[in-house]
Amino acid sequence: MNLSQVQAFCSVADLGSVSEAARQLECNRTKLSMSIKALEKELDVELFVRSGNHVELSEAGKAIYKDCEGMLVTAARIKQTCLHVSGEFNAEIWIARDDSLPDEMWQDLSHTLNNKYPSTSFNFVLASSGDLANLVETQQVDFAFGVDYERVDDPRIIYNPLGKIRMMSVCKKGHDLSAMRRVSDEVLRNSMQATMVYLNEKDNPELEPFSRRYIGFSSFDFMLDTILREDAWGVMPEPLIRHLLREQELAVIKHTYGLTQEDYCMFTAAGMAEHPGMNWLADQLSDYLFDF
Repeated sequence: MNLSQVQAFCSVADLGSVSEAARQLECNRTKLSMSIKALEKELDVELFVRSGNHVELSEAGKAIYKDCEGMLVTAARIKQTCLHVSGEFNAEIWIARDDSLPDEMWQDLSHTLNNKYPSTSFNFVLASSGDLANLVETQQVDFAFGVDYERVDDPRIIYNPLGKIRMMSVCKKGHDLSAMRRVSDEVLRNSMQATMVYLNEKDNPELEPFSRRYIGFSSFDFMLDTILREDAWGVMPEPLIRHLLREQELAVIKHTYGLTQEDYCMFTAAGMAEHPGMNWLADQLSDYLFDF
């Protein structure tokens, strides 16, 4: 048994297709199939139930899947540790973030971070909240920060809650919804919603539109603009809208789920060695949320 065989097994298990796994791993389909057959021969079990072009885990495959994932995570951790010891690790860090916290704060933090750790290059990418975990899981970025809607048990990702962030269902002041003493589910479903969308292939029930009519964006800023201009409603993070609530440009909708709390999270790939800059950034964000 070798790591390439284990990687092939896990990829096919995740995607349900040898062809798709070969495409993502950028390898030959035949070679990938041979790796899995070699693993099955060594273990003396069938790991998949094959039906045409689709494959599903067999009972034996289900039984060993988590352990195989753990092997890949451990291997990644060993590689990262060796890079860290050799001085090559973290010369460049990619960070994804959503826009649930004000841009001005992120600009200040990024400049301070760059000055405190001049030997490391930091790259910041703006992404949808629903894509953050997937970006880390697929190693497109090293770290991610934002509202955590995932809540899944994935050994490839470490979820570090930094604080709570209040989410508010709001509409423009003067909207019909703002005048109602109690808004029913049916009324809300018939009102235009500005909602969060994402590219992550996994289903995320918390980000499904509530309304029958909606327009989706990957950023809270675009959602807010639509709420103010298009007579829509949406679920917004309090740090972005507190000033508009105080100025009475926005109103909180009196609905059962008008006010909720979510975790604001730091997402890290399992096995990723700690970087003092990321620890500093996490502390700054945690303090901000605590004081907010």
